[in-house]
Amino acid sequence: MATTTSRQVTGWVGWIYFAAFMLVVIGFFQGIIGLTALLNSHFYVAMSGTLLVFDYTTWGWIHLLFGIVALVTGTALFNGSAWARVLATILVTINFLMQFAFVSTYPIWSIIVMVIDVLVLYALTVHGREAVFDE
Repeated sequence: MATTTSRQVTGWVGWIYFAAFMLVVIGFFQGIIGLTALLNSHFYVAMSGTLLVFDYTTWGWIHLLFGIVALVTGTALFNGSAWARVLATILVTINFLMQFAFVSTYPIWSIIVMVIDVLVLYALTVHGREAVFDE
């Protein structure tokens, strides 16, 4: 005899939609940062003691590609995809670490993005299972 279990969807699922929305926003802004670095490499002014390993053109490509992947993942997260939840957790962690490279260039912006990343990580890790529909 087969039994079916239904999953309770609570109000906490809103945290996942928050995470999906913020991932789309992060992807959009990362794309803008990447395009800015590619189109005008002199826009960013580095201060002494930066953590940048690459030049700004290389960072531009990294941010642009990261932004595209984040947009796609955020959109899939809205649909409750399990793979998107895992990939989103990885992307947000990488984004958090990438912001350290820009702390000396734009400290307020980097810190704001890092705080948003922590909130998104909380949403994905604590309440993420409630929105997974394709198990």
